[in-house]
Amino acid sequence: MTSRRDVVDDIRATWAVRFPELDTEPMEVIGRILRAARFLQEAADGWLAGAGLTRAEFDLLSQLRRSGAPLRPGELTAGVVGSPAATTKRLHKLVDAGLVRRATDPDDARAARVSLTPSGERLVDELLPRQLVAEESLLEVLTPDQQRRLAGLLRTALLGWE
Repeated sequence: MTSRRDVVDDIRATWAVRFPELDTEPMEVIGRILRAARFLQEAADGWLAGAGLTRAEFDLLSQLRRSGAPLRPGELTAGVVGSPAATTKRLHKLVDAGLVRRATDPDDARAARVSLTPSGERLVDELLPRQLVAEESLLEVLTPDQQRRLAGLLRTALLGWE
């Protein structure tokens, strides 16, 4: 266990002075997850900026690439972080960039199906290996065993929350 303090430790210490009766222990986990998520999001957005994408947009493209078939916008929203409105906004940008196309759903003329264009496929295929290398470099602060344990703990939490 490390004896170094981080921002969450400082926040808890400040609250302990103001409200000593409050148990701020949940901040140990929640505060660090939120800070880590923000850090990781900013890092991913930085890697993808050269391609004109955010991490959220890349996640949509990746989901389409994995599916191998056109998806409805609602199916895309279910597989990523964000609201239906955010998905719609991102899809408009990706359509305008020529990376995805929308077509009428053959089973329901009121609905749409979204698929990657050949340019979108090439971009995902080009960016995915680079993204994995960048993510691996971020995880170098943890040993392989720590990474596996953290992944397991996060899986357990997410299964309980989702």
